[in-house]
Amino acid sequence: MLDAVADSHYVGDDAGAAALHDLALLAGMYAMFAGFFHGAAMVSTAGVSAKEFAALAGPWLTAMTASLPDLAESIDSGDYTTDVQDLEFTKSAVDLIVRAGRDQHVGAGVLEPVQRIIDAQIADGHGDEVFSRIYEGITHP
Repeated sequence: MLDAVADSHYVGDDAGAAALHDLALLAGMYAMFAGFFHGAAMVSTAGVSAKEFAALAGPWLTAMTASLPDLAESIDSGDYTTDVQDLEFTKSAVDLIVRAGRDQHVGAGVLEPVQRIIDAQIADGHGDEVFSRIYEGITHP
């Protein structure tokens, strides 16, 4: 019956599993939207409308979701080695985004939690590992 309005997915006999999956999907959605709002606030200081920004952000975010299987593979395997963008690189990028936002009088509340997790992972000696390493900082705060 549910397949008539959307794709349904069986996640197990435990009735709570469906709710857990729903909440996990919503967590990703809210974080993504908050990131979009942060970006829209940044470009609004240059006179760019949220609608104009959405025209850029939508395809960009869609393209970025193609990396989810690779990120999931590193999480599932626990192998966070990389020869491309490591946490030190990511820290530089996130720090720059936060600083640029503040320079434009845009709050950093959306990115500060990510920044703190990255900083903690680097402090624990994982600066040369890939961004998905922050999963460990989320599951083992």
